[in-house]
Amino acid sequence: MSRRPRHLLRRVPRHPVAHFALIGAALFALRGAMHRAAEDAPAAARAPVVISAERIRAMQSDFEQRWGAPPSPPELRALVAQATEEEVLYREARALALDFKDGSVRRRLVEKARAVTLRPVASMDELQQDALALGLDDDLVIRRLLAEKMRLFLQHDAGDAPISETAVSEYMQRHRARFVQPETVTLTHVFFSRSTRRERLATDAAAASAALAGRPPSAAVVELSDPFPLGQQLRAYAPRQLAARFGKPFADRVLAMEPGRWSAPLASPYGLHLVWVHRHEPERLPPLDAVRETVELALRQERAARNLRAGLARLRYLYEPRVEGSR
Repeated sequence: MSRRPRHLLRRVPRHPVAHFALIGAALFALRGAMHRAAEDAPAAARAPVVISAERIRAMQSDFEQRWGAPPSPPELRALVAQATEEEVLYREARALALDFKDGSVRRRLVEKARAVTLRPVASMDELQQDALALGLDDDLVIRRLLAEKMRLFLQHDAGDAPISETAVSEYMQRHRARFVQPETVTLTHVFFSRSTRRERLATDAAAASAALAGRPPSAAVVELSDPFPLGQQLRAYAPRQLAARFGKPFADRVLAMEPGRWSAPLASPYGLHLVWVHRHEPERLPPLDAVRETVELALRQERAARNLRAGLARLRYLYEPRVEGSR
């Protein structure tokens, strides 16, 4: 049995430039006029979106065939919400003529018309007209294309201010946890292998600790170490890296050490270690120039998500979606 979906409405945000370019410069230029027309039109000018009981039964049946069990009440609500959103987006895309000369929609119509036309030879324009005349535009693929196109349309608001230096800096500060670089430690360690030293492990480590007292790391000192896969010097290790390699107790002890002295023998899953901390680097934000592209992209995605939420709220008001049989 396949694993049931945990979040039916979770989507990975996609904002590819190539996809947006399909909308065309003309569409972008007309955007303001289209929005004014949509906002001026009364809600009564749009037929309400009604999810019928028959459609809900079909959703339940499709879900059960795919996942091996009927949808739970929360899963069914998510299915209905998704279907409602898709229908609202599709209808508004048709109302705003976003399918006008759209290459993807046109190719789909021509493909369907070729399968049923009786004309021996027909141009693409004629095939498109045949498809429209036969009602072939009421098609699942076309519906999905137009719904996605409407999402892209709603994500871009000509009223958004240009991305400024201040906006980028403020975004990074607001979302500091996403960009902050963790504290790090750079250290040298002398390693005593449990598998090699066996019963001599603690004795050898204690003898080396006494011999190293007051002596900083050097090539001669490191020669006391058994071979270690990561080497004797670990540069700029974050707490999570230390814990993953050596265990949390080891990491906590190292992070609490003052630089410039040898530790007592510290245990890890591999054996014992004498550790010399060279330096600690505190948690810090990277220079803005180093992450500018990433921050700008995140800011644009935040704006797009905000615009999409506002657009969907407006469309829900205009189309008054309802579920048949619900109150």
